[in-house]
Amino acid sequence: MHPATYLFNRTPIRARPDHVTGLDPRLIEATPNLRRASLPNAAMFGGPLVRKCLEQAPLAGDRLHIIVDTKVSMLMPGWLPAIPGWHTDGVPRGRNLNPAAAGQPSMAEQHQQSEAGYFPRYHTIIVGNDCPTEFLHSPLTLALEHGESEDLYAEMTRLVDGGGHVVDVPRPNEWVSWDWWNVHRATEATERGWRLLVRVTESDTIPPAETGFIRAQNQVYVPREFGW
Repeated sequence: MHPATYLFNRTPIRARPDHVTGLDPRLIEATPNLRRASLPNAAMFGGPLVRKCLEQAPLAGDRLHIIVDTKVSMLMPGWLPAIPGWHTDGVPRGRNLNPAAAGQPSMAEQHQQSEAGYFPRYHTIIVGNDCPTEFLHSPLTLALEHGESEDLYAEMTRLVDGGGHVVDVPRPNEWVSWDWWNVHRATEATERGWRLLVRVTESDTIPPAETGFIRAQNQVYVPREFGW
């Protein structure tokens, strides 16, 4: 299989200059988890912390759909709030090229859509436990043999790890904006506490869920050797 070459981190992440103030981390535990909620439903059902964050979300308003995901995690030192490893968000998947589906990714389709001028926008903010997402800072060219298979992000992680790359680390209570070419990863918690992630997606391809957008649970990821 011949590798295909793609340029990542084409545009730096953009941090909103002012923090969201008045966020009480004691409210995180009672905050609902949302998956693909519409903006009105997120404001209605997401709770006071989510509403406060959304009031200052740096929306561009130039895509067909706006969806909101929230993730509440209780973390201990060494735990991660997401699957570890370097990755991107929004890659087209499966026969219908739906980024929200579970099919195989297609970096070739992502590249083609980008060449046509399309890309989804993402905006994220973290409240509570300071367990940030790390973003690679500089443009990076990767030759991927598995850009069309489920091994995509395992390969990406192998290529990026150990490279001494500079990373950007957003601050708590700070909105940051990025797109589907920005490579990032979850980091381990360093202290015990509740963490809230709010992610707003502006997309032409993923409509909001009309029902079933309140999630009953979330996952955290722990080292194999972890014990109580």
